[in-house]
Amino acid sequence: MTFAKRFKEIRRRSGLTQAQLSDKSGVPQTTISGIENGGKIPNYFNARKLAEALGIDMNDFAEKEVIK
Repeated sequence: MTFAKRFKEIRRRSGLTQAQLSDKSGVPQTTISGIENGGKIPNYFNARKLAEALGIDMNDFAEKEVIK
């Protein structure tokens, strides 16, 4: 799963719209939209703000593989 899809999935599961996440995180809605459309990767500071607003650890943005 791409970063953009993972980010969008996390945001949707949180029950927040892009605008609500923007208000809660202080990250512009245009940046959030750009991330979800695959055109932008957030810098460290925005990723931290977004993770805090979503109530997750920044590592949750990373794709995790399960080894069986």
